[in-house]
Amino acid sequence: MKRRTHQGAATPTVSKDPNTGEIHLRHRAYKVGEDLYYNGRVVVSGTAAE
Repeated sequence: MKRRTHQGAATPTVSKDPNTGEIHLRHRAYKVGEDLYYNGRVVVSGTAAE
């Protein structure tokens, strides 16, 4: 018997980056243009990948 069917999935928490203004999922990397950001910092630059 399924005991916890009344507990649905919660809505994901989103944040707004203060530097770029981009809305993204918390604790996830996100792209702005060709750059990849995480924790408000550029992790991978799109110009360096070329």
